[in-house]
Amino acid sequence: MVLWGFRWFKLFLNPYANDDFEHISESDRRIYILGRLEDAEFSEWSWVVIVAGVGFFTDAYSIFAINMVIPILGIIYYNGTMPHSYETALAVVTLGESIIGQVGFGLGADIWGRRKIYPLSAVICSEFAPTRLRGRMLTLVFMCQPLGQLAATLVALIATARQRNGIPADASVTNCNYQCIQTLDSIWRWIIGVGVIPAVIALWFRLTIVESPRYTADVGRDSRKAASELNRYLLLQAQAQTAAASTTSIQTTGGNSQNNVARPRRQSFGAESGAASDDGVSQQNISPAPSPGNQHYPNSNFNPNKVHEIIPQGPARSVSGAFSEGGMSRRNFTRGGNVPDIGIVEESHPPPIPSWKEFKQFMWHDGNLRTLLATSFCWFAVDLPFYGLGMNSPHIIATIWYGKNPPVLGVYDTLKHNYLQSLVVVSLGAIVGSIITLVTIDWIGRRNIQINGFFWLFILFIIIGGSFNHLFEIGGTAAVVVLYILCQIFFNFGPNTTTYILPAELFPTRYRGLCHGISAAFGKLGSVIAQLFLAYINYGNGVDYTVIQKWLPYSLLISSIFMLLGLWATWKWIPGQERGPDGEIKTLEDWAAGRETPNRFAQTRSAKFVEVIWKFIARIADKFYLGLDGLAGGDERERREQAKREEEEEMREVVAVAGGGGGVFGGEIVGEPGVVVNGGEDGRGI
Repeated sequence: MVLWGFRWFKLFLNPYANDDFEHISESDRRIYILGRLEDAEFSEWSWVVIVAGVGFFTDAYSIFAINMVIPILGIIYYNGTMPHSYETALAVVTLGESIIGQVGFGLGADIWGRRKIYPLSAVICSEFAPTRLRGRMLTLVFMCQPLGQLAATLVALIATARQRNGIPADASVTNCNYQCIQTLDSIWRWIIGVGVIPAVIALWFRLTIVESPRYTADVGRDSRKAASELNRYLLLQAQAQTAAASTTSIQTTGGNSQNNVARPRRQSFGAESGAASDDGVSQQNISPAPSPGNQHYPNSNFNPNKVHEIIPQGPARSVSGAFSEGGMSRRNFTRGGNVPDIGIVEESHPPPIPSWKEFKQFMWHDGNLRTLLATSFCWFAVDLPFYGLGMNSPHIIATIWYGKNPPVLGVYDTLKHNYLQSLVVVSLGAIVGSIITLVTIDWIGRRNIQINGFFWLFILFIIIGGSFNHLFEIGGTAAVVVLYILCQIFFNFGPNTTTYILPAELFPTRYRGLCHGISAAFGKLGSVIAQLFLAYINYGNGVDYTVIQKWLPYSLLISSIFMLLGLWATWKWIPGQERGPDGEIKTLEDWAAGRETPNRFAQTRSAKFVEVIWKFIARIADKFYLGLDGLAGGDERERREQAKREEEEEMREVVAVAGGGGGVFGGEIVGEPGVVVNGGEDGRGI
């Protein structure tokens, strides 16, 4: 057996080596890709969490490390405290630049691929994760945010403690001599500099991962490359284990209308060896796909002209929607249930080619724009207080911690107390909340966790906002600290985690990067607005940013309104059917089909007016995009021309068949009368 950990140290630069899928049909390649991803074992999917998590950890460390060094920079360069306008500008630049990056990199990931545009932690994780583990894997990746925050705090604490001797005992925030300044200058550079370590690790993983198989097959239109890369990159188990686990037993009847399909631990496809059972039902054992030169795929006589029913692993999974993004039949039937006697299952077709026209159809006419608006607004609502109300600000945490009587401390003690308070108030609650989400996400559900989190944050903000002044005056800071920790718990056992997860699941592969990027950008927009609002806050009677104990409760009460709005948007617009008719968690392909009910708003006059504006913007954007694509080699223009030629060829074939009087135009009738299993106007079937 290959020691799987060392596989990460191998550069993956030759995707076509040992290509074993050239002779396999398009449909069977797609079935193999989805089935192989669904059936991945621990040693095969755990690396996805690490690869995606390292990138997210790096991002979190970089953002939260800024909060650790701001007090130090104030002492070094501004004789005590950094000017408020400078501090605000630094926070706005740090968060604001993320807006451009998230939208730009999200769009780039949908155009050029996930491997070329890194990091996209949520998208990478969701597209590699088995359905049964996807929620927990995404939660583990998101947990890297509080871990990155914890790491920034610990590095700051360690760097300060290691250089304690360089800080004079009598040095104060406003009286720091040359030796003190030199030591502090070294400390903040160490805090920021250590962030290069996870960045280098993330860069290495960037060079060793393969492209997402779903992206390669669905957007890149190269299922052969996707299957080959997946076959090579996922860690191979011992031949005996693979052979024992890869036998698929399929029972079919000749003229009966019932098919009994047995499910093994791992399914593959390949040569058929028939065996008659006692009841006259033929049983077919499907061998793995042939793989010349690969000992894990022994010789077989796979017949690429036959398509067998091989559905991703999972108990009693319904075929309905299993390949709906790619044109699979939308009929509902489960293994062992009554199904039409069609002999073989329909082939899996690729999804529509991404384009402005198809994007408008999916978002506007099919009503999925509501989902994007909901994921974006909810992320906006939660980041508004998360970044804006001092959940990570040393000044505000110190006010919460000490209350009315803050002690007079030297430089070293001030920094140490800042880091320890951040460790207790922020990191402890955030990690606990993430652990609760990890345990309950598949039991409670993403949508319910988000609703629950928004509700309790709404209650907590009202409680803290209404009682803060009183507790501040009587010295009840311990109660405020506990309430703040509870806020951190319900941020992460709530919308802070789920707003990260949902956009990575609810949209099709061809638009997943862009939609997740737009949602995340709205979150950072909320954080920037909050920073600017607090920079010029004035509630009257001299209550400005310098009087934290006065403006903080008012801001918490205002933020509670956004928690209520986030709850409403989640309940109203976030899809709630997280499980299919069979009770199983929906696959990405299930979610990719979008909403079942079209958006009737698209037929109104106001909607048509907006559509005209959209078309104008889309034409300009498309020309700009093609211009950039031309500078990058013109791959997109070439792909569009190829797709147009294929569409024209397909239309000629359809016209030829229709002219000969054969079949039904646009679909094929099988089983029950009136049920179209392939075709349909949108190319996905019904």
